[in-house]
Order: sequence, then C-alpha cells, then structure tokens
Amino acid sequence: MPYYAVAKGRKPGIYATWGECSAQVLKFPGSIYKKFATESEAQNFIKERSSSTVVTNSTKCLALSKIVKAARSETLPKQLFALGGKQSTVVQTKPLLSISKRTLSTSDDSNEHLSKKRKISNISNNCFRLTQCLDQDDKTDFIVDEDGYVNVFTDGACSWNGHKNARAGIGVWFRDNHPLNVSEPVDGRPTNNVAEIQAVTVAVRQAKKAGIKKLKINTDSKFLISCITQWMPAWKRRGWKTVDNKPVINTIELLEMEKELENLTVAWNHVNGHIGIYGNEMADKLAREGCLRYKNQVE
Repeated sequence: MPYYAVAKGRKPGIYATWGECSAQVLKFPGSIYKKFATESEAQNFIKERSSSTVVTNSTKCLALSKIVKAARSETLPKQLFALGGKQSTVVQTKPLLSISKRTLSTSDDSNEHLSKKRKISNISNNCFRLTQCLDQDDKTDFIVDEDGYVNVFTDGACSWNGHKNARAGIGVWFRDNHPLNVSEPVDGRPTNNVAEIQAVTVAVRQAKKAGIKKLKINTDSKFLISCITQWMPAWKRRGWKTVDNKPVINTIELLEMEKELENLTVAWNHVNGHIGIYGNEMADKLAREGCLRYKNQVE
C-alpha cells in the first residue's frame, strides 16, 4: 500500500489514500508532501522536511535586510520558499510597495510614504509573516527552478474520446489563483491529443504575455513530449507524413504550437499523472472544467 507523507499541511502525518492526503494539502499554502512505498521512508520524509521548515533568527534578519533594501529601491528581490522540500525561487513581478498590501503602504509614490505607514521595527517583528504574505497574496508570482525556468503545468481532458459526442478542454496552471491560469474548451476537434497540444500552445502564449523567456512545461502526456523530441523532426522530413505515408493527424495543432514556441527557451518535463503531484492535479482540474464547457462553445 502507498504511504502519503504530509510534512506541512492542515494536519501533518502519514495517510493511506490520496483522498485523505489531499484534504490536508490542497489549497494549503506551502504544503509539503510526497508518496512513498514504505512507512519508514514516509516517516523520515516528515522528520527531515519538518525540521527544514524551521526559520532561524539569522534567516529572518537576512530576509528583513533584503526586504528593506528592496523597499528603498522600489524593486523586489527574488524570495525563496520551500516547495516540495526543495528551494524554489518565486519571482515577483510587481514593486514591493504595491504587493505587500497587508503590511506596507499601498502607495508607491515615494519612500517617505513607507515610513508613515509602517515602522521598520514593525517590519522586523513580522518579516517572516511578510514573506508568507508575499507568497500567498500576490497572484502574479511564478515558481522558478534553480536553472531560472518558470514552471507551468499543462493538461488536456476529453470525455468520450474518439466518439461523436466527445468534449475536450485544456488546463494551464502556474500557481493557485494565478491570473495566467487557463480553463477553457478545446478550439476545434475534441480529442485528448488536441487538448494536450492546445494546452501547451495557450500556456506559451500566457508566458509570453508576462515576458517570460525560459519556460519549463510539466505535462503527463508522453505523446506530446514524443512529438516534440522525436516524431516532429521525422514528420517534417517526410512532408508531415507518417512512416506509413499517411498524413499526420494533428499537423495543424502541432504547427500552431511550434510557432508559439519560437523565441522561447523551453524545457520539457514529464510527470506521472494522478499520483498527487499538486501542479498536475490542478491542471487536470482546470482541463476537466474546460471540458464541461465544450458543448457551449460549439452550439
């Protein structure tokens, strides 16, 4: 049986099912959890990750110095937050004074307003709470890995795939409640493969809107990754024909995706679906919601 270890959530502990685990971690800010094959591995994970979330006084002071420096220059540094037990950089895209609405002035006219609204001593006492506010409240943050790639999760959903009454939708997830998240019906033929391709196409468009240059696309579609890394170069050489000399079914959608990928550095990452990977679960949820609206689109 699997063991779901929750190091940070509503109620940390070990759970036997994803349903029990998800109740503790979904929509819980900064949740840390993982699935294991043995109970001992799960216990070690909780012990290690729980201790790694303790913030020392020196860490608080370092965070404070960065925040104060940012406030003076009206630019925001990269803040580090724990994500799945690893350090990930969350890149803020707004000035600090307009982001931290619950602890600083909402005005970004000048630094003198900052001192009137909140004393530096008060910021010191709440510096760790401030970083949590930035992580939870600003909806234009991105999850960036150690190589500088913004992470996005994409997924496609299709009910009755291959049948006349099929309905398909796409899901694009950057973070919870992110303004660039997308849930919408497929545009055109309702198939699972079309949904997977269009999800990436839309995700890339959203990333470009935000000025992102390096994007890591996390998908559970081996078909999609195989298209990009193996099959498309061969199809192009054959004039978009398969080895059996038949037209490639998804040529139009693949060419549209390829065009959007131009001038963008992309890393592809395959993730296993439906095993509790939070970003994948959220992208799947958005895709299924888009799938339900497909009928309205074609009527």
